[in-house]
This record gives sequence, structure tokens and C-alpha cells, in this order.
Amino acid sequence: MINKQHISLTLIPYLRRLCACILISLSLASSSSIAAQKPPLEYQLKAAFLFNFTRFIDWPADAFTSPSAPFVIGIVGNDPFGNYLDEMVRGEKTGDHPIIVQHYRTAKDISNCQLLYINLQSAESIKEALSNINPHNVLTVSDADKFMKQGGDVRFFEEDNKIKIQINMAAAKASGLEISSKLLRIAKIW
Repeated sequence: MINKQHISLTLIPYLRRLCACILISLSLASSSSIAAQKPPLEYQLKAAFLFNFTRFIDWPADAFTSPSAPFVIGIVGNDPFGNYLDEMVRGEKTGDHPIIVQHYRTAKDISNCQLLYINLQSAESIKEALSNINPHNVLTVSDADKFMKQGGDVRFFEEDNKIKIQINMAAAKASGLEISSKLLRIAKIW
């Protein structure tokens, strides 16, 4: 006859190890899903720049459809920010304009926005995105190497392992945007 108490006592260490393995697996799964939602530090910094552009650049009143219309940060192409930018601007305003993020798959999808982050691969796609928004009062931002030559307003670049910005003053002025001297001090003027 099998002693049930003996079997249950021998199973306790096994059950403890099994529970520990399950808990470890669950914690690893949840931490990896959190990590998957958080973009690399480079794009966290760029998201912070995009948000702060709303504080250090003035858009003309006619850039908005109404005095309380949302301030739209548009992203065309692949979104490298994940949910990070959306979470950063949630509940924020610039003036009377609540800040929202709008995603566009292609340049043809771009509609009313005040700030447009262009993350398209080809020079032709970037050119198309820029032509779809002109002459509207839109701040255009990208990482693309030749973005400034194509008429973009702000370009992110890396120097000395730091994310920096380059500003095309002629393009920004043509867009009707006024850039704060505080922002100009940290930028390279193109």
C-alpha cells in the first residue's frame, strides 16, 4: 500500500521549484513586454525633442482650424517611438490646443498637422511628404541625411554620441514658424 502522506511530502520540493519557475517565467515575460513597448533611448530623446518643440516654436493662428483645435504631431512612415510619444503628450497642451499624435502610413495619407516627423526611407518619398504639406504651417522633422537640402525644417543627427538638432532657418521662416532663441542656442543652423 502506498503512503499518501509520504508522496505528498516528496512532491513539496518539486511543487516549490515548479511554482518558482512559473513566477520567474511570468516576471520575465512581463518585463520583456514592457521593454518591447519602450523604444531605444535614442528615440526616447527624440520624442522629448518633438514634445519640447511645441514649447519653443510658435505657430501662426491660421495653422489651426479653430482656437481650440488639437496640436497634431504627425508621424509618417515607420513609428520608431512606440507608445512612448503618445504617453508623453497625453493630457498635455500647447496654449489652448491639446497635443495628440497622428500616424500616417504614407505621404499621401498626411492630413492636417502642425509638426510632422518624417521617417521614410527613400529621398523620393521624403520629397513627396514635403510637397504634400507645403505651404502649410508645418514643422518638418527627420533623421534623413539630405533632409535639409530637400527643404526640411529640423534634422536630428548624432555628434560625439549625443543627439543634436540642425535647423533650416529659411525653411522654418517660409513655413511661418517663429523659433525661440533658447532652441536656436542648442541647434546648428543650416
